[in-house]
Amino acid sequence: MGEDKRRAQRLDTKLEVKYGDITSFISDYAMNISRGGMFISTKSPLKTGTSISVEFVIPDIKVPIKVKGTILWINDPQQIKGTNLIPGMGVQFQSLSDDDQKKLNNFIDKISLRQPV
Repeated sequence: MGEDKRRAQRLDTKLEVKYGDITSFISDYAMNISRGGMFISTKSPLKTGTSISVEFVIPDIKVPIKVKGTILWINDPQQIKGTNLIPGMGVQFQSLSDDDQKKLNNFIDKISLRQPV
């Protein structure tokens, strides 16, 4: 995804993430996050266009944030061999409650103060 298409700044972080559908959930780690999505590091990325449920806990907040998302792009492990890219997938958030959006925004504001632009 080119920088010109990205609407929100990505910030490096490492959050445990559970994602999947009604039948199964997988646990991996988000390596960066923005107000509109996250990059999940995984050796088995889902196909672009796949709709998923995502659940993650922000430090200092015990209640998980639950959001619907769509896989926008992937770093396929087979196609990125020999590069510095991390296998995984970019997830765009589709529906976030007002309360969860506020929690996410506060977390992003907090970590953005610690990272260079």
